[in-house]
Amino acid sequence: MQPLVHPGPKTEPRIIAQNVATRRAMCVLTDDRPLIDQLHETLAALGTDSGFAEIHGGDYAPLSYCVPDVATAEKALSFSETREHDAAHLMYGSVTLGVRDGAPYMHSHCFWQTTDGTFEGGHVWLETEPGHNAPFAVVTGIYGAQWQSTTDPETHMPVFTPVKRRSTMYEAQTAAEGTVIARVLPNIDITDAVLRVCREAGYETASVRAGLGSFVGATFIDRATGQIRLADGPATEVIALVGDVRTIGGELAVRLTATLVDRHGVIHAGELVPGENLVAATFELTIQRIDTPAVDVIRRAA
Repeated sequence: MQPLVHPGPKTEPRIIAQNVATRRAMCVLTDDRPLIDQLHETLAALGTDSGFAEIHGGDYAPLSYCVPDVATAEKALSFSETREHDAAHLMYGSVTLGVRDGAPYMHSHCFWQTTDGTFEGGHVWLETEPGHNAPFAVVTGIYGAQWQSTTDPETHMPVFTPVKRRSTMYEAQTAAEGTVIARVLPNIDITDAVLRVCREAGYETASVRAGLGSFVGATFIDRATGQIRLADGPATEVIALVGDVRTIGGELAVRLTATLVDRHGVIHAGELVPGENLVAATFELTIQRIDTPAVDVIRRAA
């Protein structure tokens, strides 16, 4: 895929990363108020206003969303018109939580099944609410940085950027260290970005969690056939990016798997081909250090 040419001046650096500490909480959602309110209430109970959430199961009712679309005269990529379902069965969702103009904000990509059995995905708007059979969320609060949403001068689109802030003594004592959050800017390959963040953080073994953003199309391996498949651009939204980083022979190696939705609303999934997945507008990356060595499981005959 060719890099996108955005209308505004190029921002430096191209990867903006912050070291943070984390605390987690389980959140059983209810059907009485919007998703964003309930996730931020959970963050508030954790003593922060920024973090990420992983959501699964249950229903959204109503669901308001869009999918990526082609370029306009003002932007290198755009969104479709708003689409809606009275109800949809959630499979999985990634959410970045932070603030915009001083108010709670979220960026969420989800994968669901419609009531007629069709699988869909997209960028979930703030109006979305849990249904009577509400989803379940694992909410992770971050300390030492804040996700701030602003209109990006390069892409002219709303983006989250991690901004450093001081942790309180209580937060420092109760939260777990070993996490980096990062914004990856346009036209940086996501595999390269993960490796660069890990090198700079000194991580030898790590897990990629709840990453979401957009690629210039996508290039991935179909695990069933081993064939390389493509999703066309100018943008494909990443519903979830997960993976592992290991040190092999003294060198960092990464394997990333993504669930994606293209501009036609078609769902894709597979192992990403290194060097072939450039960020389109932005990518919110979370990487957590793993301190316990890998365990080799030896299967023994009974």
